[in-house]
Amino acid sequence: MKAWVCKELIGEKGLSLEEQDSPVCGPDQIKIRNHVAALNFPDVLITRGQYQLKLDPPFTPGSECGGVVLEVGSNIKGFKTGQRVMVMSGFGAFSQELVVSPPFQQVHLIPDAMSFEEAAAFNMTYGTGMHGLQQRGNLQAGETLLVLGSAGGCGSAAVEIGKAMGARVIAGASSDKKCAIAKELGADEIINYKTENLRDRVMEITDKQGVDVIFDPVGDALFDQAKRCAGWNCRYLVIGFAGGEIPTFAVNYSIIKSMSVVGVAYGMSAIKEPAMNQANFQQLFEWYQQGKLKPHIGKRYNLSQLPEALAEMHAGNTVGKTAVSFVD
Repeated sequence: MKAWVCKELIGEKGLSLEEQDSPVCGPDQIKIRNHVAALNFPDVLITRGQYQLKLDPPFTPGSECGGVVLEVGSNIKGFKTGQRVMVMSGFGAFSQELVVSPPFQQVHLIPDAMSFEEAAAFNMTYGTGMHGLQQRGNLQAGETLLVLGSAGGCGSAAVEIGKAMGARVIAGASSDKKCAIAKELGADEIINYKTENLRDRVMEITDKQGVDVIFDPVGDALFDQAKRCAGWNCRYLVIGFAGGEIPTFAVNYSIIKSMSVVGVAYGMSAIKEPAMNQANFQQLFEWYQQGKLKPHIGKRYNLSQLPEALAEMHAGNTVGKTAVSFVD
């Protein structure tokens, strides 16, 4: 089987496509035949040594995929060979076969109607969006949600989940093309924050009230603009820093509008609270089957093109999710 191996922490240029033996499935593991992997920004960071999970080369990166169960360890319950699954592995998904160890690595059975491509693109972004908006943001029907980076992986998922939860969704993005995608996903209002003043437009849309929840996977300089969009008792959800720099925050600002700045650590939360995570995915799958959620696949690549796909993500040229086929 083939796997992309990170030989140096220099990004996609440090990857090598290699032939490897099929991995051995232990008693506490599940062996997966990978059909499609999806890219996430942590994949860009981990291959540069810039992610919170630090791995020493050589290692196989890749955080999520969709595929078929090949083998089930003797201590694993609830799975059998041949089942179609989505996997959030953290690393190892850029391989045609991988073994994962629940619950530290997630495996979910997928609805019959869900393709491997959709399965690969679902877990991290929709899991993050659901946990952020439900448990951390306590988003309520009728509230107003501002989503930044709304055409990206997590942002596009948050737009759909926010609508499914009954919120009014304002989607912010960095180009007209990305704003159009957010509108197609169901956003009520769109703002191009490269050409429009984010705070002024939000206050215009909300009749100067501001928003109840802010979903921010971008960070960087956009944070300073977005915090000024907060309404009374706003919950500002810190998802990640795709914009590059990690912003700082003067805590006295939180008093002005009784604002909470809330970190969203989806991966660790799923490990520490598996029942919560399972309930979230039951709801997500129900919404998927109702047609309320559908991962937006921006680009598709084959196995040999994976470094090119990662380079595009690093350059900020992607919209929605990027899918890579691992079937020869």
